[in-house]
Amino acid sequence: MFSTRLGHRRGGNLRQAPRETKFSHGSLLAFERPSFTVDSAKRMNGDELEAVIDQIWDGLLKASSQAEHPWRLPVLGTQGLDGPSVRTMVLRSVDLAARQLITQTDVRSVKLTDFRKDPRVTWLFFDPQTKVQVRAGGRVTVHHDNEFTRASWTAAPGGNKRNYATSLAPGSGSLEQEQAGDAAAAYANFAVLCSEITFIDWLQLGVDHHRRAQFTWTGSDWRGVWVAP
Repeated sequence: MFSTRLGHRRGGNLRQAPRETKFSHGSLLAFERPSFTVDSAKRMNGDELEAVIDQIWDGLLKASSQAEHPWRLPVLGTQGLDGPSVRTMVLRSVDLAARQLITQTDVRSVKLTDFRKDPRVTWLFFDPQTKVQVRAGGRVTVHHDNEFTRASWTAAPGGNKRNYATSLAPGSGSLEQEQAGDAAAAYANFAVLCSEITFIDWLQLGVDHHRRAQFTWTGSDWRGVWVAP
């Protein structure tokens, strides 16, 4: 077991206890597909756990800016009035210091009702080439018509803005697919979802062995442990 604090430079004293290592977090490691696969023949230890959590966040950061990245289109799971629900979202940005995954949605969407019932969410990311799966859980905050959404709206491409200009809410019954309406009024339907991540489950699938680790945010640092796949 180990713990690490995101956003802090590595250094200082290293304390070790049976099955536990404490250290502060340094710069994120470069995300290269071949190196993301941890050698299953190695002994599972705290240093490897540190590398895993570094690479997870580095991969998420890259996915938010690279359209072709396999983690660019994750699945978001919620718990709504009628039970669990999942949908594919676009990962728009990542705030490393706040541990936030950020996406955008229509404020009229049914999932906003889900969040009012239960703000807990789970994100699912999978890379079919490296066979790495990441599940990230936390709570979502909805931003609507505030400083945060205004900045996001300004940065959004024009094509994306038109998606929020329809008069019908997402999922509304319609015999035809409605075309975009007044782009000037679209901002009123625009919302930003910020998920503060407090738990991560990492799974590496292999031909001979699978490996799995879990990371929990303690309030000041990440605490990780190897678990059975």
